[in-house]
Amino acid sequence: MSERQHEKVLKAFRPLVEATARRYEGKGALYEDLVQEGYLAVLDLYPRCSDKDYLAKYLKDRVPARVRSAARREWRFSGRCEEFDPEEYRGAFHPEFPWTLWVAEKLLNERDREIARMVYSGHTQKEIAEKLGLTQQAVSSRLSRIREVLKQEQKKERLSKSGNSS
Repeated sequence: MSERQHEKVLKAFRPLVEATARRYEGKGALYEDLVQEGYLAVLDLYPRCSDKDYLAKYLKDRVPARVRSAARREWRFSGRCEEFDPEEYRGAFHPEFPWTLWVAEKLLNERDREIARMVYSGHTQKEIAEKLGLTQQAVSSRLSRIREVLKQEQKKERLSKSGNSS
């Protein structure tokens, strides 16, 4: 494919790439990085589509998975948890565990603590499900509950701090 064809294809699928990048932007990677991943996916997938009449559907079905994978990769290796501010738990920090895990350790049952540990160490939901003999949907559901428990704890902590400072 010539450089001119590359430009034409990338311009044609720019809305798909940008919309997909916006969808996964808050998941651990920067928007610009996800746009680049989307463009790379388009360039990689374009020659693989045997029937160019179905190219739009082909790319629409496959580009989001590539961008989502890039966002997950960034999330897994960044070690960040955007939902919680470590400053909120400064007094509760335990040196052996990152602060979110320490809070999870004191609030969750054994199975949920194990899931939290595995998520922190970078396992995907699918990997966790396979190791624990659960479905991926069950792991996803448990993670939603874990996040909710931790959010509630964070709210309680904020309320108790604001009540003490009054």
